[in-house]
Amino acid sequence: MGFGVQILGIDGLGKGELLPVVERRCTAAGLSVRRVSWQGELAAATAGGRLGEYPYNELERLWLELFPVFFADATVAGRRVEAPRSFAELRGSGLVEHVKKSRITGMRPASPLATGWLEMAGHSLLYHSVVQPLVDEGHVVIQDSLGIKNVLKSLFMAEFSAPEHAAALTAVRAHVRDYFGRVLAPRVGIYLREDPARVLAARKAENIGVFDNYHAFGGDPGQTFLDLQSDCAREYETFARTHDWTIVDVNAASEAAGPASERVTHTILAAAAR
Repeated sequence: MGFGVQILGIDGLGKGELLPVVERRCTAAGLSVRRVSWQGELAAATAGGRLGEYPYNELERLWLELFPVFFADATVAGRRVEAPRSFAELRGSGLVEHVKKSRITGMRPASPLATGWLEMAGHSLLYHSVVQPLVDEGHVVIQDSLGIKNVLKSLFMAEFSAPEHAAALTAVRAHVRDYFGRVLAPRVGIYLREDPARVLAARKAENIGVFDNYHAFGGDPGQTFLDLQSDCAREYETFARTHDWTIVDVNAASEAAGPASERVTHTILAAAAR
């Protein structure tokens, strides 16, 4: 019998090291494991010539909307962002890396708020049209790029740039936590808890992109990384405790392939044995 696994964490160091190890160990234990992400499904559909088919056509359309909506009236390195016309064009354009490293001006509070709702729609479609069918086929489906993470980040960006709307955005965040924790709930939820200051020391401020801090809305890249990731960490821990998720501490990237991956693997195998 299949089931879903969702792994949540800040923009840290652990998941890249941890997930391949967990996948190998679970597969070796006899589980049929599939890793699913929105971007990964679009890449696979592009390679397989299936982007014209549902749900990939709608997932592509929503993904492409994220860029013109998020940047709206802003300029990147002095120029307006031109919306890519296809996922393949986006991957070949280098746009994502360009905006991560360029100076951005003219951001509006409404832009990240609208982006958050697009993320919510895309991840809902991914869950119902990709994840759930795979679970029904008997796979253990691991999602490591979750809608709740990007939606909450977007809402915090909106609040940072328009603090006068903090009360309303706090209420919206509560709705988002309930939706992802109850309506799109996995059987197994795991929160990888990392220290944002430790992550910043390892990654360095100059290597942090616009989607991981508040820098596009003003302020120092390193400090606003700490601000955004700390805001998210508090929200993620509240979410994890509210919905009885397993909390796994990751104190260094090296731990992700060791003790942390062992605990995550044990949690998944224990769920499979029930």
